Amino acid sequence: MTLHPAVLVGLRPEPGLAPVRELGADLDGWVRRLGFSTRISTDAREVRSWLGKEQFAVSFVDSDLGLDDGEPVWRTLRPQTARRTVLLVRERRRDLWFEALRTGVATVLTLPLHESVVRAAFRAVVGEPGAEP
Repeated sequence: MTLHPAVLVGLRPEPGLAPVRELGADLDGWVRRLGFSTRISTDAREVRSWLGKEQFAVSFVDSDLGLDDGEPVWRTLRPQTARRTVLLVRERRRDLWFEALRTGVATVLTLPLHESVVRAAFRAVVGEPGAEP
């Protein structure tokens, strides 16, 4: 498995989808400004498949994605994938925050997002974009 030069965005589908489309478009623009492409999906099975086949530079995963199928996607991540995952939550809950960090998730962000916060989370996972390792 090689590192994919893309960022995965897995968002929970919502009735009406307007908020998801807006968040996806925002994340797409912010990530592209960092020099990466995105792969965006609201389908938990598709996100699980991508995560099983490829290693993304960073994955932004909605904490509720996959909940309708029985288990959220983020709870099924392998440790090496979790280390590059930013968990997106709708409300600040300490229990969820601590569980996510204990399982190896890189960081947790509360929605709504802002570009500066996404950029900081991105740097926490991959370092400064364009910098030598």
